[in-house]
Amino acid sequence: MDLDNREQQESGISLADVFSIIKQSWILITVLTLFVGIIATTYAFIFVEDEYRSTSEVLVQVPQAGDAEAINLIDTQRLIQSAAEFVVSDNIINKVRTSNLITNPDYVERLNSLTNTQIKRSTSVASTTTSFIIRISFKDTERTFAQEMTQAITTVVIETDVDLFKDKFVLLSSAGNPEDDSPNKILYSVVGFLLGGVLGVGIALLKQFFNNSYLTKEQLEMGTGIQVIGVIPEFDIKEKKKR
Repeated sequence: MDLDNREQQESGISLADVFSIIKQSWILITVLTLFVGIIATTYAFIFVEDEYRSTSEVLVQVPQAGDAEAINLIDTQRLIQSAAEFVVSDNIINKVRTSNLITNPDYVERLNSLTNTQIKRSTSVASTTTSFIIRISFKDTERTFAQEMTQAITTVVIETDVDLFKDKFVLLSSAGNPEDDSPNKILYSVVGFLLGGVLGVGIALLKQFFNNSYLTKEQLEMGTGIQVIGVIPEFDIKEKKKR
C-alpha cells in the first residue's frame, strides 16, 4: 500500500511542487552552494599554480620527388605527423638530458627530477596539413625553465642524427618569451558554485522522494482514494507555567 501511495504521489509532483521543495530547502541549497563554491575558489587561487608556455617554430623540409620536383602529399603528411611524434619521443628527451644545453644548476636538478612521461605531458607539438611548419612548446610553472626547455628540445631536434629526419629541420624562430598559460581560475569558481547548487537541489529532491507523508489534501485523496473533507493544520500549544 505504501509503495502504491508513493508511486501515486510521485506521479502527481508538478513543476510547482518542485519549486516549493526548493523554496522550503533554500537554506540547505544555499549552504551547499557556498560551501562547494568556496572550496573550489580556494583550491583555484591558492593551490593551482600559474603556468607559462614558450614556443618555437621549425620548418620541416619535404623531399622532392622526380625530375618534375613534384611533392607527394601523402608522404608529406606522414612526414609532418612523424616529425611531431618524433619531437616528444624518448630519443629526443634523453638527448636533452645529456646535451648540457641546460646550464643553470637549479634547472638541471629540476630536469633530472622529471620523468620522461612528465616531460612529454608538458611538451606539445602543433602542426597542420596545410603547412610544413611545426610549433614546439613546453609548459612549466617556472618561466625561464619553460623557455630553456623549449630551446633545448628544438636544438636537439634540429641536430638529430636519425636518418629519416637528418637535415630535415630548419629553425624559423627560437623559443619565445613565455606566455601565461594558467588554468582559468574564475571558471573553477563558477563551476564550484554551480556544482554546489545542483548538489543542494538534488539532495532536497531526494529527501522529498523518500518522504512517504502526504503534503497536501489532494495528495491524500489521490493516495487513499477517499474524499477528504478537511485538514487539521499543525500548530504548537505553549502551556503557561503555573505560579
